[in-house]
Amino acid sequence: MTGEVSMEILAKQSGTSVQMIEQHYSHVVPKMFTQELSGVDITTSKPKKKKQQSPDKIALKHKGLAQELKEWEVEYKKRGCI
Repeated sequence: MTGEVSMEILAKQSGTSVQMIEQHYSHVVPKMFTQELSGVDITTSKPKKKKQQSPDKIALKHKGLAQELKEWEVEYKKRGCI
């Protein structure tokens, strides 16, 4: 334990019951035990870096989108929408 006090000790030191502490401070408990409840320590976890795509892959994606837009244009012209 790193500076954490159990609810039983806290209740005894405060002169109250565990039930009373849970009733009034239950919203705090999940924040106090984030690692134990989730398995993730939110104080030390770092966001994952987004993988950068290669320029070739990006160009290929844009080429595919451009082709798709051309096909849509042809189809809409056939239908008389453009």
